[in-house]
Amino acid sequence: MTATGRSSPIRQAIRSAWSPEPRPTSAAPRPSDRHTCAVSPREMANGADMFSAAAQRVVDYLNAHTPIPDWSVSRVAAGEQVHLHVHDQGLLSLGRRVPWDDTFCIRMSNGASRIVLDAQADADYADHPDAQVVRAYVGFPITDDEGHAFGTLCGVGTEPLAGIDAVDADLVALMGDLLSSQLAMSRIADRERRSAEIALALSETDALTGLVNRRGWDLLVDDAEERVSAYGDPVAVAVIDLDGLKLVNDVEGHAAGDELLRRAAEVLTATAGHGDRVARYGGDEFVVLANNLPMSRLQPHFDRFVTALADAGIRASMGYAPTAAGVVSVAEAFTRADAEMYVSKLDGRAS
Repeated sequence: MTATGRSSPIRQAIRSAWSPEPRPTSAAPRPSDRHTCAVSPREMANGADMFSAAAQRVVDYLNAHTPIPDWSVSRVAAGEQVHLHVHDQGLLSLGRRVPWDDTFCIRMSNGASRIVLDAQADADYADHPDAQVVRAYVGFPITDDEGHAFGTLCGVGTEPLAGIDAVDADLVALMGDLLSSQLAMSRIADRERRSAEIALALSETDALTGLVNRRGWDLLVDDAEERVSAYGDPVAVAVIDLDGLKLVNDVEGHAAGDELLRRAAEVLTATAGHGDRVARYGGDEFVVLANNLPMSRLQPHFDRFVTALADAGIRASMGYAPTAAGVVSVAEAFTRADAEMYVSKLDGRAS
């Protein structure tokens, strides 16, 4: 506090941008309740929601209190920058993905200016193709709970800034640091809850194949949806459908069909990598949820499953689709992958 009893401008700004929305109050548990009521994973603190709320409040505040119109909290993963939480007025749209190497932010992360009055006149940015449109830029790094680079807090505008004091660099830097702290707390808060949720999902298994069943898959999708929306984790879905299972059932009997399903499950499990979750969705349809893969690696990654099945004498059709934070949910990616699988199946029948 100052001598007059007023908060400093930065303190007022932080209080305005960071104060959480009021939450409904509930009666405190009775002493006996604390020991008799188990806490389910969904009742634990949700770090993803906390980080999302904090990030959105920051970008909204900076839009309202700086001359720069577009602000974003972005994630950098698998060679791409994805805009997760944005105040968009035409330049930084929710879910927009760009190669990390093509961004202003990578230059800032490598030591270039964090406050750019006019990109066309700045030695660090003048040669960037986007400098013809993005004239003003502000960027600060965000780190994760292990101190590694997570992404950036950045703002852009089509008009140059009037002067070095047009944006309070200390305030934006402090908000970037606070977001890093919030991210670390959120990830830590989520760790135990997610571990319990994943364990529950993996315990839901298909009696025939031993793979995760439809109920377990739905739980895995819920977890992935949360991570994509809040943190921009790279997630993609593949749908794999066995070709000819009905014919095997009709000609050789259902015991032979069951054996085909078991062999397919074994092949898919053996082919899956550390970041893959394989499930039997139903009937002759299997699904794979892949984590932390760049777009450029999705096709060869998922092709491995079909190739491995073919090497085992099992024909299959496959489709896949990536998620995009705020644009394509995990459920929507599944729908797209399923549609692509059917196109592949029809093409196979026609050839």
